[in-house]
Amino acid sequence: MNPDPKTTQKTFWIEMIRAGPMGVLEFLFVPLAGLVALKYYDASDWQKALLLAISEAGLIATFIVVPLIRRLNCQATHAAAIFNFLGAAGIAFAAIFSESLMHYMIGLGFGFFILMLSLPVLTQIYQGNLPESKRGKIVATASIFRGLIGIAFAWKAGEWIDSDINNFKPLLWVFAIAASLNGLAMWVMPKVKTAKGSTNPFSAFKWLKKDKQFRILIISWMLMGLGNLTALKIWTEYFANSDYGNGFTALQVTLLTFIIPQSVKIAFTYPWGWLFDRMNFYLLRIILNVLFCAAILVVFYGQSFWVIAIGTGLQGLAFAGGSIAWMLWVTKIAPPEHTAEYMSIHTFTTGLRGVAAPIIGFYLLRNFGDGVAIFSAILIFLASVVLLPELKRGQKKSQG
Repeated sequence: MNPDPKTTQKTFWIEMIRAGPMGVLEFLFVPLAGLVALKYYDASDWQKALLLAISEAGLIATFIVVPLIRRLNCQATHAAAIFNFLGAAGIAFAAIFSESLMHYMIGLGFGFFILMLSLPVLTQIYQGNLPESKRGKIVATASIFRGLIGIAFAWKAGEWIDSDINNFKPLLWVFAIAASLNGLAMWVMPKVKTAKGSTNPFSAFKWLKKDKQFRILIISWMLMGLGNLTALKIWTEYFANSDYGNGFTALQVTLLTFIIPQSVKIAFTYPWGWLFDRMNFYLLRIILNVLFCAAILVVFYGQSFWVIAIGTGLQGLAFAGGSIAWMLWVTKIAPPEHTAEYMSIHTFTTGLRGVAAPIIGFYLLRNFGDGVAIFSAILIFLASVVLLPELKRGQKKSQG
């Protein structure tokens, strides 16, 4: 059942307001956290990998979130807000004790972990408050605005960090405030009740057994995501560390990891949102896989800043569609009352590969250099192969 127009309109405008703080926060995730660990703290490979892995571990814990919210009888919107407030507290802790690498890792690790916990309920909020026919376009519109805010902020913040790496300390307070504002926006969002169901945290895993379509897509996402993240998680290190022949400045790293891909993402987000609402999802996913694979190969085998920039631009093109697909694909196959459960399994498996990816990535980069791209390309290719039988089956159905 579609929501009433007033609910949809209010949700849209709150998403647009939320785009501001979310755009700011994205710069903390990529590339600032890793850049500071390298340039200011001179962290070891395992410490940098651990920081990136902790940020993804929150996704593993998401399968517990939906049953917990049900047990507490909490609104989905209020739960998402609370997670943002707690995330802000973690970032503030890192800001207060920024002289210590250990406290920096604890604060940001906790903040990243908690912020990830809201993702399953966010998808349910979208399903409850946005009509299916417009869901992709609305999320895409908010994503475009978020990207514009993120680019403007990243440009100035990147220049500021480039002038003095110590400037990351006041920036942490900006991120803490942004997470708090995001929490306030979620609190006033039109309320969505968490769908009734089991309070057993492992109950959602039954859908992997019962729903073949879901199971195949999860396997494909796992292969593709591990391949993509293994390369993506070490981009900041690969670009900034002179051991790998680049040694780019903080502003150049900001351009490659954020401003260029985000600019391309903004330009193509709305068309991908339109395609998501209309195109066969398996075909859409395979096209995105090809783009991700091409981007990784160009980035790691490019011999100049601007060739590498083309690769990161291709990554932005792929992410324009990939981010919408990642957030909304379960709404295409899940029964409405089980959307949050499906999403919790999706985020759980995303967390597994997110924890493994930086560890694998740093190991491959240190021992095989740009050969890490071959590992990623093989996994992304296999992810597409897995989907081909389902794509052919869907095409036969359409023709029939």
